[in-house]
Amino acid sequence: FAIDSYNVHRLVIAGVTVASKFFSDVFYTNSRYAKVGGLPQGELNALELQFLLLNDFALVIPPEELARYAAQLISYGQS
Repeated sequence: FAIDSYNVHRLVIAGVTVASKFFSDVFYTNSRYAKVGGLPQGELNALELQFLLLNDFALVIPPEELARYAAQLISYGQS
């Protein structure tokens, strides 16, 4: 899929929801994240599952890979 200005917030809210659940023992419900993200809860539930499937449920990023992503983001920001 292509990320654009119309769907990037969906990717972000799905990522934040998954990350919150992964890194914290205490997290908000999907209904709360959906409300904050301006999405119906059912859509966020589907986005969360799709996010996990697209990442093969692999939520740990090796430091080297994270450094490459950071460099790419900096490069995009400077162009």
